[in-house]
Amino acid sequence: MVAPGLAVLMAAATAATPILDRAIAAAGGAQRLESYPAFEWKGRAAVHGERTITIEGRWRIEPPDRAVVETHDSGPGAGSLRRMILDGDRGWGQRDGPLEPLPEALVAHERDQFYLYYVLRLVPLRSGGFQVTALGPDSLGNDGLRVASPGRRDLDLYFDKAARPARLVTSLADPASGKEIVEELRFRGIVEKQGVRWPRRIEITWDGRPYFELDIDEFSPLPRLDPSLFEGPK
Repeated sequence: MVAPGLAVLMAAATAATPILDRAIAAAGGAQRLESYPAFEWKGRAAVHGERTITIEGRWRIEPPDRAVVETHDSGPGAGSLRRMILDGDRGWGQRDGPLEPLPEALVAHERDQFYLYYVLRLVPLRSGGFQVTALGPDSLGNDGLRVASPGRRDLDLYFDKAARPARLVTSLADPASGKEIVEELRFRGIVEKQGVRWPRRIEITWDGRPYFELDIDEFSPLPRLDPSLFEGPK
């Protein structure tokens, strides 16, 4: 006899399968998504804090834990290039000088952020490293999935009526204060290349306040990134 709590969990896991299958199909299908585990895009973003900074740049990502981000301020007098490299539990930053190691808290924060793109690839959720269960519809009637994986933060991912990602809710630590915050991502539009579909715009809030808004202008799914991109200082 199955314990009642386990029976509920098994039912939720079973109900998650058709939701995930529809989402994978809407994103381009499992074969395409599995063929391109890395991404590159160019875009523009607004970063909110004490003041709002607009930036533009190039993001090269091999989620969950590898990324190279190169940005500069937008507009006249754009200023120098900023570069961040993430390679597993190591990270470096550069601006007007040599690459310098990132603080441990910031590396952990960036790993949490780029892990979200891994989940958005959807096909990894079929692996044994994830526990995926169905959630009840949200206030807009969107189906949702709860995603859990050892060593990672739980998250809730909701899909619109076309089975496209609509929003994602998780928690993380502010790297400056260490305070736990609720992070929500909302997705709008579609950019497509080589049959892979990805959100064109990503809006992020922290505890309900605007934090980051990204508009993707050019998008390319890739089979891999050159490992030399992730090398730190010699």
